[in-house]
Amino acid sequence: EPRSLGGAPSCLASHLLLVVRATMAKKRRRDPDDAGGSSTRGPPVATTSGRLGGGAGASDDWQTARRSWAAIAEVLGPAAREKRIWMPFYYDGACAEHLRELGFTRVHHKREDFFVQVRNPKFLKKVDLILDNPPYTSPEMKEAVLRALASTGKPFVMLLPISVLHVGFAREVLDTDKLQAVVPRRVYVRKTGGEEVPFKYLCWLCCGVRLKRDLILIDDDDDAAAAD
Repeated sequence: EPRSLGGAPSCLASHLLLVVRATMAKKRRRDPDDAGGSSTRGPPVATTSGRLGGGAGASDDWQTARRSWAAIAEVLGPAAREKRIWMPFYYDGACAEHLRELGFTRVHHKREDFFVQVRNPKFLKKVDLILDNPPYTSPEMKEAVLRALASTGKPFVMLLPISVLHVGFAREVLDTDKLQAVVPRRVYVRKTGGEEVPFKYLCWLCCGVRLKRDLILIDDDDDAAAAD
């Protein structure tokens, strides 16, 4: 039992010990490999039995708007339209349609278990680029997604909070010599059939994509219209 300098039990020390134990237990419960059910925070997708596939989650059900795909497509350039694209994080299927409308003819976007497919070498042989807007459910989930992506050895472009450029696990997991970032003013998302909602403080984290510059800042179409 924790004691004070005078030998009597220390209520403060006991309380701190309980807080530490509770925090550690909470962290274990939030482990993405042990979690079950649907995620409840942030676009765009839910989890199924702790794994990322398709499904309905309270706040994770978002579709990235066509204009935001158009903005990153312009940065990636015409050659990207010929690549075999894997979009792993399924909501309503509309994101793949947006890409196809933009000239991407080889897009794979289905309700599948992301953490299973990243370990499927036969499937990965058919993938040239992984491009999507992954879930923002928790730091643990973002780390699990990035670790899985890195394990494939495939180039990827993921829309993530810009804070991912600062966190330690991204620097540990990813080859920083291959990292680049595309920072939009705003990214637009929507519920199926709903109005577009702008999100700020996001970036397209690119790994192994070989863009012309390591940091690219892009305006959205409202800024371009104002400039005209």
